[in-house]
Amino acid sequence: MMKLTITCCLLAALLAVGCRKKTTPADPSTQATPSTAPAAPKGEFTPAPAVPANSPAAKAHSEMDQKLASGNVQLQLQVLDELLQAWVMSQNSIPKDLQALVGAKMLTKVPTPPPGKRFAVDQKTGRVVLLNQ
Repeated sequence: MMKLTITCCLLAALLAVGCRKKTTPADPSTQATPSTAPAAPKGEFTPAPAVPANSPAAKAHSEMDQKLASGNVQLQLQVLDELLQAWVMSQNSIPKDLQALVGAKMLTKVPTPPPGKRFAVDQKTGRVVLLNQ
């Protein structure tokens, strides 16, 4: 149930930030300089901007960060799997590894697994698993 709640909050935040109405200034001379950042290629995940600090999405994100930093492998697997499911829902594909989530800024880094293990994406099930190295 907690997994579903966090996933829903994350997706709601992404939608809310991405779908807000854009306004244009009345005077063209007051327009900001256009961004020089290149647009993401079609079909590539584009992360949403940061959400307000006291929003439910920010609290869910903070909870995810705490779980990832906890060192508890089960909690880490839970969060990684939730992020992977969000990727799959937005991209309609399964990434080859978790570095794709880092590249999409959904994750700052893949957490350190226990010694002799590694986190991996199971391409058949679409889940994050812990494998022997």
